[in-house]
Amino acid sequence: MPDKRILIVEDETIVAMTIEDALQEMGYAVVGTVSTAEDAIKMAGDARPDLILMDIRIQGEKDGIAAAEEITAQYHIPIIYLTAHADEKTFKRAMKTQPYGYLIKPFRDRELHSTIEIALYKHRLLQQRDETEQVAADEGPAPVPDEKLHYPRAIEKKILDMIDLPVFVLNRDLHLVYFNTALEQLFEKLGYLTSRREQSIFEVASLSFLGNPRDYRAVLDSRRMKQAEKTIIIDDRRATYSVIRMPIIEGDTARYVAVILRDVSRELGSEQKLAEIQESYEKMLAQLAEITRITGDDKDPKMQKIAGIISEIVVTMGTMDSRWPRGT
Repeated sequence: MPDKRILIVEDETIVAMTIEDALQEMGYAVVGTVSTAEDAIKMAGDARPDLILMDIRIQGEKDGIAAAEEITAQYHIPIIYLTAHADEKTFKRAMKTQPYGYLIKPFRDRELHSTIEIALYKHRLLQQRDETEQVAADEGPAPVPDEKLHYPRAIEKKILDMIDLPVFVLNRDLHLVYFNTALEQLFEKLGYLTSRREQSIFEVASLSFLGNPRDYRAVLDSRRMKQAEKTIIIDDRRATYSVIRMPIIEGDTARYVAVILRDVSRELGSEQKLAEIQESYEKMLAQLAEITRITGDDKDPKMQKIAGIISEIVVTMGTMDSRWPRGT
């Protein structure tokens, strides 16, 4: 399967470069990086990326939300917002454009990866549904079924069953209305039974894994995606799962919570190794700075400048988040 092509809209150069490096390591292709709404709209039309990462606060008269409105209307490209400003007014305005995701800076690579994959899955589902409805319209009216299907619709169920990420859907009463094959396989390994629908998921699985029911009600009430991490024993090993809870909007009311489980154990291990490498690097720089200070001639401006630069690097690295530069 070819790499998914992503456009980055970000006016902070360092942040944009960090995002681009992270995306390439994840196997995505970056079609370009732009910093204004006008350039974003033009690049979206020229390159037709599979997805756009859109910073809300960007250069120019138009912000990222205005750019997203035009791109969505013209090209129907899925958009994920990136922002350090999570105020309610901005959030409500952004949600009116029906984005495929919303990330608050600073965020971790695995949060970015999960949000992108979920957005791409959702976009494929909607495309498949639209194509199916178009075929049905061309063939004429279909017979009305005797019984209405629960969410998701039949075609979406088939696609979700092919996804290797465990997925389930709860209604407003937090009863299980759908789960895919991957979830059934995971629950079998954990000793949970998922044979009965229209039941409380919390009667099926451990609260220590899925979290408290109030966490899911908070998603329904706030209409915001929430994410948590849970560590369990599976196949005689410790595994950490990212539990992603997403509200599904029907009309003006959030009626369902879609839950996606993703094993992030390997990513956590990589982050731990990266933190250890950074710690070793900081110690080495600190030692080098001390050696330079001790051996340097106070009257030698070049030596003292080197010592000052090294000391500044050590201080800067000590205040940085090892996973992500703090943007605007």
